[in-house]
Amino acid sequence: MNSMKTVFIIVVLGSTVLGGCSAKPVLPVAAPNPPVAAVQQDIAAYKDTHITWGGVILETNNADNQSEIVIITKRITASTRPIEGDQTLGRFIAKVDGFLDPAIYSKGREMSVYGTISGQETRKVDDFDYRYPVVKVNEHYLWPVRVNYNNDGYYDNYWYGPYYRPYPYHYQHRSIQSIQKH
Repeated sequence: MNSMKTVFIIVVLGSTVLGGCSAKPVLPVAAPNPPVAAVQQDIAAYKDTHITWGGVILETNNADNQSEIVIITKRITASTRPIEGDQTLGRFIAKVDGFLDPAIYSKGREMSVYGTISGQETRKVDDFDYRYPVVKVNEHYLWPVRVNYNNDGYYDNYWYGPYYRPYPYHYQHRSIQSIQKH
């Protein structure tokens, strides 16, 4: 009986610890979550469908009672954050009630949205007529700017003074911190 209790405790503690490692979505995840390209092909079939999309902001415009954000779609992680890279899945327009400051919701910032597909608008991208799916946003999240630390293995601990370098890092150099606006 005592071994059963021990096994039970180990299973419960293990589940709790491993459950804490999983990525929790910031926004609700729509199921099914159709891709932008599928919605562009047949907007009528997806009208009023819930979606969770994310990407990089191209522009933000404000009208009297709503903000309109044009977003380049990227794949999203389990936490609904857009994945960095050059792969794009298309573009869409997110319409959010209220005012969103274009200085904060600026070009290059990452954003995820949860909402319903409400229609389609055709706009020019250079000389091309592009059909944008329009999303009526229920919830959105503006992601913090990514900070990349380029640390090439250098042990940077000022406690020991400027001349201490643990083996094999006897030469002096500094790690570089760069902030990328993506």
